[in-house]
Amino acid sequence: MTATLTPAAAPLSPGYPGPEPLSPALLADIADGLARSEELWRGAVRHDPAERRPVRLVATERYEVWVIGWTPGQGVDLHDHGDSSGHLVVTEGELTELVPTTGGTASRTLVAGHGHTLPFGMIHDIVNRSGGPATSIHVYSPPLEAMTYYDDVSLAAVRTDPGTWIGAGAVDPAVDATAVARALHPATGA
Repeated sequence: MTATLTPAAAPLSPGYPGPEPLSPALLADIADGLARSEELWRGAVRHDPAERRPVRLVATERYEVWVIGWTPGQGVDLHDHGDSSGHLVVTEGELTELVPTTGGTASRTLVAGHGHTLPFGMIHDIVNRSGGPATSIHVYSPPLEAMTYYDDVSLAAVRTDPGTWIGAGAVDPAVDATAVARALHPATGA
């Protein structure tokens, strides 16, 4: 189903002190470049049938990158990305995004090779409804500090969780920023 209605959005944090997020075009460029640089994320991705295990690939002051392995049936509860905007690229398999709208819920299939913008304040859910594993690359700017989870029916916030896997400095990145620079910009010799 394609939604033409405005998705529900999370409120802006009062007095947000962080740096302005990178532009959607730059987030997409970073996500697409890393998705094509399989040697940077292939060894880090985890497809654990017991639980989703996101791996923080890159951490900078302005953005961070996560690779997430999804086995069939795995998903995330309805959530936002706090004060971050983002971009995700499915690198293998397919995922389903569920977005609450003023008229119900819209779903969209996210397939390998295609990116998807995650605007500030967007509330959504991602689920692997396919029969096989899926992998996705997520870029957030500024880096995630918290995620708020919402009731599926009322859209009322039920908890805000800095979690054990999000937040600047919470998890050391799996890939050195220099390796990322070399992969994304090989002519610079960084």
